[in-house]
Amino acid sequence: PQWNHESGWKNTLNNLRLIIQPLLLFWLIYPWLSIFPNSDLLLGFNHLIAAMNQFKPCYASG
Repeated sequence: PQWNHESGWKNTLNNLRLIIQPLLLFWLIYPWLSIFPNSDLLLGFNHLIAAMNQFKPCYASG
């Protein structure tokens, strides 16, 4: 729901943040998952990463 389809650098920057932030958080907690395994959390991250991989890059022209 926070994805912004309008053009402009602020909208593009916000959309980029929405893509990068979950990945960064995943890599921050990944070492802890070897200590406290949680298969549901890993499965959720796998679904999130798969959904984020469906986005096609949109480059602003001009």
